[in-house]
Amino acid sequence: MIDRQPRCLLVATIALCALVGGCTSGAPQSKPKPDMFGPQHPPVQMQLNIGMPFDTDGNGFPDTVQAVAYMFPNSNLSKLPVRVEGSFEFVMFKTNGELMANWVFPPEQVKATGRLLPAGPGYPMFLRLAPGMDVMVPTNMEVRAEFTSEAGQKIRGMGGTVRWGG
Repeated sequence: MIDRQPRCLLVATIALCALVGGCTSGAPQSKPKPDMFGPQHPPVQMQLNIGMPFDTDGNGFPDTVQAVAYMFPNSNLSKLPVRVEGSFEFVMFKTNGELMANWVFPPEQVKATGRLLPAGPGYPMFLRLAPGMDVMVPTNMEVRAEFTSEAGQKIRGMGGTVRWGG
């Protein structure tokens, strides 16, 4: 009688290797993944998320809001946000178009605030009104941002309307 167990084991091993992509000798080799966060994918679009304003000085009026900017490359390259180097400028307007406040975050600060967030690389920044400017009747204001890359490329983003005042 012929022992079939070694032959069955050999056939099972070959089948398993075919299912998992083949057998190799030595260390497994993988293709390097493209760096989707690197400078070879320059940003072309900004998504700006604005939180709810809150009171940091204890006077009963909100004076600070968190803005989170995500920068995206051409969607043919990646649908994920990318890391950037450059500066952000935020502006806040009343609904009548009057400029209420602006904030500038230089490249060093942008680099320091960059975080790997659940959606990918993002830039959370706190926008705080100057002392005394927070005391107002309830007022809606629009927040916008502009990113300027180190090469001088400008990308604008709109964050939406924020309600300030008491």
